[in-house]
Amino acid sequence: MDRAWLGIDPGVSGAVACITDGLALVEDWPGDAALTVDLLRGWLCEYSVRLCALEAATSRPAQGVRSVFTFGRNFGQWEGLLSALGVPFQIVTPGNWQRGLVRPSDGASPKERALTVARRLYPDMDLHRKGDDGKADALLLATFAKRIEDGGRGS
Repeated sequence: MDRAWLGIDPGVSGAVACITDGLALVEDWPGDAALTVDLLRGWLCEYSVRLCALEAATSRPAQGVRSVFTFGRNFGQWEGLLSALGVPFQIVTPGNWQRGLVRPSDGASPKERALTVARRLYPDMDLHRKGDDGKADALLLATFAKRIEDGGRGS
């Protein structure tokens, strides 16, 4: 069974990614935890998931209360799913997983930078929309998880 690493951007427009040594898969957050259970179970049956990097839920200045609550709720659903399915995971801050992967010269905004790097690392992935930043983050979070597992170079 191939080793795999997961990355999760728990935002409303977030995503979950699964990478192996030769394959990358990514799916948008479907907005329904039940749909995600089937996706994760499928990956767990097919791959030996070593580690998942789950982006920490944090609020930003000027972010609305409803937005913060929704983000926190999504984060909690992901945390519960991973725990229930026995997936080893680490909660990481954006600054932590981006260090060593994303450079300021990669774009004008954090979303643009993530898309630039993900397109470079995963050229076969369809990341052509500006709104694919959740997929880009998930792929880079999975890359971070792999780096941690492959000798701690992710932190």
